[in-house]
Amino acid sequence: MSTQAQAQRPGMKYGRTSEFTLFFNVKPGHGQQIRDIFQQPGFEEKRKQMSASIGTLHDARWVLFDNDTRLLFATNFDGDWDAYIDDFAAKIPDVFDAVLQHTEDYPGIHDPHIKDRIVEHQATACSYFRTIPDATVKDLKKALRVQQAFQSLLDEAT
Repeated sequence: MSTQAQAQRPGMKYGRTSEFTLFFNVKPGHGQQIRDIFQQPGFEEKRKQMSASIGTLHDARWVLFDNDTRLLFATNFDGDWDAYIDDFAAKIPDVFDAVLQHTEDYPGIHDPHIKDRIVEHQATACSYFRTIPDATVKDLKKALRVQQAFQSLLDEAT
């Protein structure tokens, strides 16, 4: 476990969700290599699988900026910060490592001190809100299934 106490984890919480924002320095000349990862054939399907495997992930975005010298990774998620990082390490380590190997001082997702390294790159938002802050990913998926079943019943009745 990390030396950082869970209570000291950065990021704002709103309702049952939290924001997660990381900033990295890109190794000189590596911006295009990061772009290439996301433009690979089949990446869109892989993205869908990754999103499904991290059942607490609401959204994620990677942004190169400052002439490809800086990289932003920002997400919103349900639950505990440590469990969220553990999910990345267990379920999609190859993507995290593939992208972040192009940033300065990235030790790899399985490094024993990765959580401390992540905290070093994390910034807490000045403001964070969600339209439905108490709805988890699980709640939203369930609501969609109920809505679909209800619509099917209505369609059958007409």
